[in-house]
Amino acid sequence: MARIVIIGSGVVGQATGKGFTKKGHGVSYVDINPQTINRLRAEGLDAMMAAEVEWDEVEVVMLAVSTPSVDGDIVLDYIKSAAADVGRGLAQTDNYITVVVRSTVPPTTTERVLTPILEQTSGKRVGEGFGMAMNPEFLRAVSNEQDFARPWITVLGVNDGYTAEILDELYKPFGALIVHCTPTEAEMIKYVNNVYNAVKISYFNEVHAICQHFGLDSNLIGAAVARSAESMWNPLYGTRGGVPYGGACLPKDTVAFLSFVRQHGLQHLMLEATHEVNSRLEAWVPAATSPDKIEEMLVATRQRDTGDEELLERVAGAQYVVTL
Repeated sequence: MARIVIIGSGVVGQATGKGFTKKGHGVSYVDINPQTINRLRAEGLDAMMAAEVEWDEVEVVMLAVSTPSVDGDIVLDYIKSAAADVGRGLAQTDNYITVVVRSTVPPTTTERVLTPILEQTSGKRVGEGFGMAMNPEFLRAVSNEQDFARPWITVLGVNDGYTAEILDELYKPFGALIVHCTPTEAEMIKYVNNVYNAVKISYFNEVHAICQHFGLDSNLIGAAVARSAESMWNPLYGTRGGVPYGGACLPKDTVAFLSFVRQHGLQHLMLEATHEVNSRLEAWVPAATSPDKIEEMLVATRQRDTGDEELLERVAGAQYVVTL
């Protein structure tokens, strides 16, 4: 069983720590707030300040500190400070400790911001003296502990096989699909995940307003679309980027519905943007006639743009695989 230190004892930190404790791992919590530490201890949990950690006994450190936004910009001060504390801890031991970023951070933060801090403060090199990974959380505030215990996916952003093995062993008992990628890809997955949810909500809010104008039941329409639209019941539909939508229905119907909305003095900003994005892409990439033709179309476009006669053969033989 692993010995894990959780840096940051908020919703994510506690859900993560309690989830690993239930699997038999030894978990300690580190926080900067004495009141939080006292409260955790009162609950029977092992909690302390960073200076109190026995680093020779640590195998995995998880950074789950707050990364708030101020005026739209994300603040990394807390996680950078936590990384510096961990780096100073790494300098005190010969153990190979795996450092895992659980906080939501902009793409490239793990590799370009936090890893250099750890290397500088520890005097060690990533991949040699310590491991580094980005493991985004997909926890809902109202059910965070249940979500951690029964995940629908686990994303592990790592650049070395040893770190991947350590985290695989931690997460395999939870039974979810494990996706391996780079730390930056993991950071991007987290943001795209949240933004996609926001986009979907905004789309149906616009649909709701249009339905209200015509006295239609938007809840009924939304529930029916959830079962009729392929992008609802096929999770991979539309996720292969690089080619505009085409076919017999989508171009015709999007333009027709947009015209219908405009004629009634209404707005559909999501559809306006959708049409604009597709039109720009169509200017240099033709639409694929069917989903199975997307890769063929992308290869043909790359070949046209680069003039590389060997590109078609090279890319056609490539395989795009999600590592499980």
